[in-house]
Amino acid sequence: MSHDLDLLFRPRSVAIIGASDKNPWTRIAARTLQDVGFAGPLHLVNRRGTPALGLETITSCAEAEGIDAAFIAVPAVALGDAIEDMAAAGVRYGAVVTSGFAETGGEGAAEQARLFDRARALGVTLLGPNSLGFTNFVDRVSVGAMPLKLPVLERPRVGLVSQSGATTVLIAQLAHQQNVALSHMVAMGNEAVIDLADVIRFLVEDEATKAIAVFAESIRRPDAFAAAARAAAEARKPIVMLKVGTGELTATVAQAHTGALVGDDKVFQAVCDAYNIVRVGSLEDLAITADMLAAIGPVDPARGFSLISISGGACEIVADRGEEVGIEFPPFGTETLAKLSGVIADFGAAHNPIDITGASMSRPAIYSGVMEAVGADPAIGLIGVIQEIPASEAAASPMSEAALSEVARGFGLAGVPGMVIQQVLKPITDHGRAVIARHGLPLVTGGMDHAVRAIGHLYQWSRRVAQTLPRPVPAALEVPPELVGEHATLAWLATRGVPVIPQKVARSRAEAVAAAAAIGGAVALKILSPDIQHKTEVGGVLLGLEGEAAVGDGFDRIIANVKRARSAAAIDGILVSPMRRAGTELIVGVARDEAWGLVLAVGLGGVLVELLQDTQLRVLPVSPAEARDMVGRLKGAKLLMGYRGAPAADLDRLAEAIAAIGEAALVLGDRLDALEINPLRVDGAEIEALDALLVWRHAG
Repeated sequence: MSHDLDLLFRPRSVAIIGASDKNPWTRIAARTLQDVGFAGPLHLVNRRGTPALGLETITSCAEAEGIDAAFIAVPAVALGDAIEDMAAAGVRYGAVVTSGFAETGGEGAAEQARLFDRARALGVTLLGPNSLGFTNFVDRVSVGAMPLKLPVLERPRVGLVSQSGATTVLIAQLAHQQNVALSHMVAMGNEAVIDLADVIRFLVEDEATKAIAVFAESIRRPDAFAAAARAAAEARKPIVMLKVGTGELTATVAQAHTGALVGDDKVFQAVCDAYNIVRVGSLEDLAITADMLAAIGPVDPARGFSLISISGGACEIVADRGEEVGIEFPPFGTETLAKLSGVIADFGAAHNPIDITGASMSRPAIYSGVMEAVGADPAIGLIGVIQEIPASEAAASPMSEAALSEVARGFGLAGVPGMVIQQVLKPITDHGRAVIARHGLPLVTGGMDHAVRAIGHLYQWSRRVAQTLPRPVPAALEVPPELVGEHATLAWLATRGVPVIPQKVARSRAEAVAAAAAIGGAVALKILSPDIQHKTEVGGVLLGLEGEAAVGDGFDRIIANVKRARSAAAIDGILVSPMRRAGTELIVGVARDEAWGLVLAVGLGGVLVELLQDTQLRVLPVSPAEARDMVGRLKGAKLLMGYRGAPAADLDRLAEAIAAIGEAALVLGDRLDALEINPLRVDGAEIEALDALLVWRHAG
C-alpha cells in the first residue's frame, strides 16, 4: 500500500489535538513549530475548550477550516474519537504520539489494528502510533514532539528516518553538532499504516534530500522496502543504514549446505548489496557518511584519493585506515611531482598522502599550490585536507585564517571534489559555521576515523552506482513433474544454459560397464535415488574407477552399500560420469528466505565451504556482472586467478554460469525451496556442474 505523503510532510496548516498545559507532548510540539519557523495557521484542539500553551483552543477540528495535518496527543481511550473528529473535518493526515498499543502485546496490537483500520476506512492516513512525529526543515514545518537544536542549519540535504523515537532525537542532535543539515527527521513509531518503506520513498522523491539516513530495527514489508531501495538506486540517491538486530535464518533448508551459509543479517546484507545500500555500524558513522555522500555524490571510482596535511602522523593514520576500507592512494604522476617540487621544494614528502609540514604555517599558499597540482593529476578524483575549524574567536588566529583561505582557494583550483577533515570528532560551533561560510569551504567532516570510513563507503557506493540494477524476475515456467533427483535436475539445468557434466544412467552392472567404455578413461559412479540426497553418507559414491572389472565391481558395491544403509530407499540406478580431478570447486546454491525470497550463495571449497565460511550472497535475480562481482569479493578469489601456476579461470564464463543457475531457480517458481550445485568445478575455461540438489517446498 503506497501513500501520497506530500500533505502529511508538507502541511500548510497544523492542528495539535489534545493540547493542554499538562500535556508535555503538546507543549514540545508547539515549541518545535515555533523553533522551526512555521509561518502557517496553528489550531489547538482541546475537548473542553480550555486555553492551552498561552493560546485559545477549539473543541473540534471542525471549528477550523483547511487543516492539512494534525499531531494527536490524546490518551489511548480517546484516540478513536480523535480520528472520527479528524475525518469529519476533512483532516486526512496526522502523527499519533499516543502509546499503549502493539508495543504492549497482543491486546494492544488488536486495539491498534481496530483503530487504524477504522482510520483507513475514513480516509485518514496516520504516522504511528507511539511516534514522535516529524520535522520538515526544508518547508519549516513540524508535526511532532522532537525538540530542536538551534539555529536551523542552512542547505538541508540529509533525510533522517528512524524506527526509534529517542534515537531519532539523538541522531538529530549529533547531526546538528557536526553541521549535518537535515532536510527531514521522521520517527516511525509502530508503523500501523505508514511504514519505513513509505517514508524512504517520499525522501527519494524529495528534491532537497540528497541522501537518506536510516536507523532500522526491522523491515515490515520487504517487497515495499525493496521497491523503495530500487527507486533510490535509480535516482542515484544513497541510502545509508544502521540496522540493528541479527539472527539466524528461520527458513533454513536442512537438506542443503546452502541453508547453513545464510542468516537473517547475511541475507539483509545481500539485499543492501543488490540495491547499493550503505551499511554502517554507529550513529556517528550514520550521520557523517550520509552527509558526505549527500555533499559529494558519486565520484569516479577509477580515480583515487589524496590527503594533504601538515602532520605526517595524520597522513600515516589515514593511509593505514584507508587501506583497511579499500581506499586507493595512487602515486603521483611525473608532471604532478614536477609541479609539487616547485611548491614545497625540499619540505615534506611528495608522495600520497602528502605531508606539507609546518612550512605551510609561514607560507599558507603551499596549500592551494599543492591542491592545484594534485587535483590536476589524472589518477586523483577526491581530495581531503586536514585542517581544524576554530570553535571560538579566542581559538582563531591569523595563521589559521590564512590557511583556511588558501584551502578554500585550493578547492576552487583543484577541479575535483573534496573535504576538510578535522582530526578528532568535535562539535562545529556557531563560530565554526560562520568561519566555514565566510571562506566558502565545502564539506567539513571528522574525526579522521569516521571520515576515512565514510570515504571508503563513498567509493564503494560510487563503484556500484554504474552497475546494472537487478533485472526483472523472469516468469516461472511449468516444471516437468519428473524433475526429481540429480540426473533430471542436471539435465534440466543444461536446457537453461548451465554447463553440466555428461552423465549416463546405468541400471545394471553391464550397463555401467558399457557407459564407462563409451565415456573412456576413469569414471565416477554415484547412486541415483529420490530418497538419498547426501550420497557419500551411505557409501553411494566411488571415484576414479577405470576398466571393466573396477567399474562392474564398483556398481555392485554401491548397490550393496545403499541397501545396507537405507534399505527402504528407492534406487533408480547409478550415474556414470567422466572423472574430473583438476580445478577449483565452488558451491553455488539458492535458498528461500521467507522475507526476501530466493537468495543466491556462492562459496569456495565445495564440501569444505561451511568450514571455510567464504561466501557471497545476493538476492535474486543477479546479472553476470553482479555474479562476477560476487566471485571477486571471495577471500579465496586468488585461487581462480592463476594461483601457483594453475590456469586462470574464465571469470566471464563462470559469471554467466552462476547467473544462469540463479535464473533457473527463479523460473522454478514458488514451489522451490532450494537448488544447489555442489560442486561447480572450474578449471580454466572448463566449467561444469558436477552434482545438483533440488528441494521442493512442502505443500501447505
